Amino acid sequence: MLYDVLPDAETPTAAELQAAYAAKLAAVVDEYGQETVAADTGLDPETVAAFADGDVADATLSDAAAVFAVDGIDPDAVTAEVRDGLMMGLSTAILDVDTVALEIETELDAREVRQALEGEIRLRLDELAAVQSLIRSRS
Repeated sequence: MLYDVLPDAETPTAAELQAAYAAKLAAVVDEYGQETVAADTGLDPETVAAFADGDVADATLSDAAAVFAVDGIDPDAVTAEVRDGLMMGLSTAILDVDTVALEIETELDAREVRQALEGEIRLRLDELAAVQSLIRSRS
């Protein structure tokens, strides 16, 4: 759902990836309605309204997975796909968490990058986009 966005773009920017995530989330919210998505996910109505408007600035991977669950997609499968894809991508691109932390424009240090990738701490969609963009640029 999220890891395979923009499959035809060889080296998408973090902004392009984040916009693609936003479009996928907005499509689910548009299909099921803001009230249903808020009720089914437990997300606050303001967050769901932001998704409907294509604003995912403060969204996390867990938030996105919850929204996709409304569409019948297992949220654990969404997060596992993203995390597995990132770990495989890091290996393929020969990147370590120290390099990732230095090269992406987020506030994450190397320890936090590792923790976010392993699911120990939250992973915001802007952080996901930054990491995914870096991986795709190096693969």
